[in-house]
Amino acid sequence: MYDGPIIDAHHHIWHLKDYPWLTTAPTPRLIGSDYGSLAHDYLIDDLLADFGDCNVVKTVHMQAHWHGDPVDETAWLQSIADERGYPHGITGYAPLADPKVAVMLDRHMKFANFRGIRDVQYFMPGDKVLQAAPYADFCLSPEWRRGVQALADRDLICELQGFHHQFSFFAELVAEFPRMRFALTHGGLPFRDDDAYFAEWRDALALLAKQPNVHVKCSGTNIFTRGPAPRAAHFIGRQYNAILDLFGARRCYFSSNHPVEGLHIIYDNLVAIVKAAVFHRPAAEQRAFFHDTAAAFYRI
Repeated sequence: MYDGPIIDAHHHIWHLKDYPWLTTAPTPRLIGSDYGSLAHDYLIDDLLADFGDCNVVKTVHMQAHWHGDPVDETAWLQSIADERGYPHGITGYAPLADPKVAVMLDRHMKFANFRGIRDVQYFMPGDKVLQAAPYADFCLSPEWRRGVQALADRDLICELQGFHHQFSFFAELVAEFPRMRFALTHGGLPFRDDDAYFAEWRDALALLAKQPNVHVKCSGTNIFTRGPAPRAAHFIGRQYNAILDLFGARRCYFSSNHPVEGLHIIYDNLVAIVKAAVFHRPAAEQRAFFHDTAAAFYRI
């Protein structure tokens, strides 16, 4: 079993006062509607305590829907990093379709650990809860492309988040920016585990895998888990091994989505499940998956 260093490339910390979505009455979201147990301050000491003995040596913080100016979130996280060392990278938020997005990106870039942007694009027809974008191929709109160009001009990462029926749109977008780094978050967001759906999802992912500048972040194993019990380990293993088979260990990497994952599983158990899922792979692949790939991708 892998026992080397780990980079967690997708986690959150928060002061509750800055994230009002956690304190308002629970409403249906991507993660469900039963997330009230997250409604407390979760700061760097809480995160490091949850890491326990997992040997997490570096991290990347993912924007968590800050209330107000998104650059303020980056500034706060940089102050934490300057004092405590974590997080080593910061993925912030900017509305990429905004005609003035370049100004916001330049403000983010004043902070040393800033690496890129997540502006989620998931869209599920017929389900308003699962519609973060106005339509499925909004990522191909002129205004969103303009925002991606602004990222490319600054050598910043674009983190993509959508469902498998959107992967062809993502592939078209990515092909326009061959020198830019893209990450597909939450392991491609499979929202069911039945065999028929899994086959569709894997085939769609294979299309995106043809683009060499796309990496996959193996995070959010329980995004669509409902109820307290975690998702079955064999489904997680099937998903992550499919990603590794398609992209290779140099283009996919471990991430937790903690503390949101904590709704269903403690950190130690999550790491143990993922280690068990990939234990049969060569040691060099495991080292790349848990550490080296994220280190290179985020330059940390």
